Amino acid sequence: MSEAENIERVTNALRKVPEKHLLIIELNVPLKDGEIDYEKLRDIRPEVELAIAEAMAYGAFTLIAVDTLKNLIAGKSDVG
Repeated sequence: MSEAENIERVTNALRKVPEKHLLIIELNVPLKDGEIDYEKLRDIRPEVELAIAEAMAYGAFTLIAVDTLKNLIAGKSDVG
């Protein structure tokens, strides 16, 4: 495999990694009169689930890119 082909495979793997604009949310448990406020927890659930999904996707694509680089360094032909 040529160097140009290796560069193309690594570039393709890196393109799949989403931009790092992850949603940051405050994870303080809302309290009301010293007790957990389950109504407020329900209100922020969609935001929490979105943050989790974004982080998982970013992590998964990053791992793919890292594996591609490791395989390239190891000299495997099935890179990318």
